[in-house]
Amino acid sequence: MKVGIVSDVHNNVEVLTYALDHLRDCDLLLGLGDLVSDYHIDPRVPRLVSDSGLVSIAGNHEKSILLHPGSQIRSRLSTEILGFLRDLPAAREIAFDGRRVHVAHGAPWDDPTDYRCVHVIERDGVALGRVADSTRADLVLLGHTHRAMAVRVQNTLVVNPGSCGEPRAASQQLTFARLDGAAGLASVFIVKPGLAPEPLLQAEF
Repeated sequence: MKVGIVSDVHNNVEVLTYALDHLRDCDLLLGLGDLVSDYHIDPRVPRLVSDSGLVSIAGNHEKSILLHPGSQIRSRLSTEILGFLRDLPAAREIAFDGRRVHVAHGAPWDDPTDYRCVHVIERDGVALGRVADSTRADLVLLGHTHRAMAVRVQNTLVVNPGSCGEPRAASQQLTFARLDGAAGLASVFIVKPGLAPEPLLQAEF
């Protein structure tokens, strides 16, 4: 089984389209949140999500639209768009070729009733240890930081596909990821418009 992963799209329809096109051979497409931004929703994003079959969760931006008392756009959204946002769970658990996978935006312990999410980064060994201990999963997929990561902690591989919409690392790279169950590999790729994606990270699971 192959799983394609995107995160932190923030309305970048062009790059999301690129990533989905290069993940078209995957059996499952996962979104790790922040498909949109808390100040704007491009209506093409929900349509693209629906058309592609992308299975997503809510990020802090989706939760902010729905939960923040100061949201500037919630009252202006259509019933259809609000329904799309409300249908996104805060986290997911999936089975993948006999492996247990936990999917969250910031951290597995984020409060689903709070729009704020925790940043889990590669150099934070304490947070990574808590990720492994709190899930007992074979794989944990996280977004939010906009920085790609593939780190093994105990028996858990923690993967962040980076951002498919707004680069924040010094490299300014936009990225997405793929899991290959048969090969036992998690791979992160750099978006190269007009070209094939370039491998960035790879880790065994």
